[in-house]
Amino acid sequence: MQFSLTDLQKEIKENAEKLLSEKIDTLETIRKIDENTRLDEDLWKLVIEQGWLALDVPEEEGGLGFSIVDTAILSEVLGYYMPIIPLFSSGIVFKQLVMHSSDELKGRILPEIISGEKIGSFAIYENDKYEINKENISTEMNKNDDGWVINGTKKYVMFGDSSDYLAVLVKEGESFKFVLINQDDKGVTITETTSLDQTRPMCEIDFKDVQIDQQNIMIELDDELSQWNKVKNIALAFLSMEQVGGAQACLDMSTEYAKERIQFGRPIGSFQAIQHICADMLLKIESAKSLAYSSVRVDTEDIVELEMGALMAKSYCSEVFNKVAGDNIQVHGGIGFTWEHPAHLYFKKAKSDSLLFGTSKSARSEIANLIDL
Repeated sequence: MQFSLTDLQKEIKENAEKLLSEKIDTLETIRKIDENTRLDEDLWKLVIEQGWLALDVPEEEGGLGFSIVDTAILSEVLGYYMPIIPLFSSGIVFKQLVMHSSDELKGRILPEIISGEKIGSFAIYENDKYEINKENISTEMNKNDDGWVINGTKKYVMFGDSSDYLAVLVKEGESFKFVLINQDDKGVTITETTSLDQTRPMCEIDFKDVQIDQQNIMIELDDELSQWNKVKNIALAFLSMEQVGGAQACLDMSTEYAKERIQFGRPIGSFQAIQHICADMLLKIESAKSLAYSSVRVDTEDIVELEMGALMAKSYCSEVFNKVAGDNIQVHGGIGFTWEHPAHLYFKKAKSDSLLFGTSKSARSEIANLIDL
């Protein structure tokens, strides 16, 4: 199915597909994972050269002034090819946090991020639930003579060891804030951790008496954490686009294999069981694309519509990517379970993505609240 893309958006998508198809080989990605590559620096430089980090930033703030939909199309293509680069963590989530910060901090940090001079990430999780509420934020910010000190531990920080800046969610008394911390600040200890999705390496970061001042305060959150929820919902919309890109890659992989693999003297794609699996994959992917594209077309200033669109896309696209990635392994049979075949990369990514910012079940609960159930 082709959604109504403008000529510019079609050009963005075609150019990105051409570029990444030439530069990324999934077997090479497996080799890089074997070598514990935690950032594909050559590919990241290529992304910077293409100006992708500045695409949806207003021209008056140093960007290219394109729409969020234009950038989201890139997320779909990146989901298809799965590069080991921090476009989601730095170029979407961290960048959005900076763009919602004070004019002073935004003017100082945003140019470094969209130029690729610096990499940023977000440090928000403290437990294994991938969910954020006021009850599970314990990293503290306490006043002293020189400003404030930060103490606490954050888990599952994407590309934390490759990032120059960290947007850290902290509490000060009964209030909550995002503060900016440099990776090399005194008292910051970064530990590499095992990640299910090895194209998004994770870290655990300890903050021990890390000194900050007023310039480090990014966002002072209200009681409902509404500023963070807006950034999260924008991120969920982008994540859903990644998920449909990954699901499409699984379908393409399955259909190609089904045409080539011969059993009992004919391609396995001629067997009804395989045909039905692939047809079901297509049906689910097209439905997921509808929700994903709808979520990125919503007016980001319409908070209710943004949240509803993001949650629906998050819930459904997560489930579709999980199912399609599993079906892809099923179609491939024994070879689909081997390390040398890329099917496992998509399966693990699907599982990991489904946990980001909460599960599909938690998204459905939030949807129910929005419709007053």
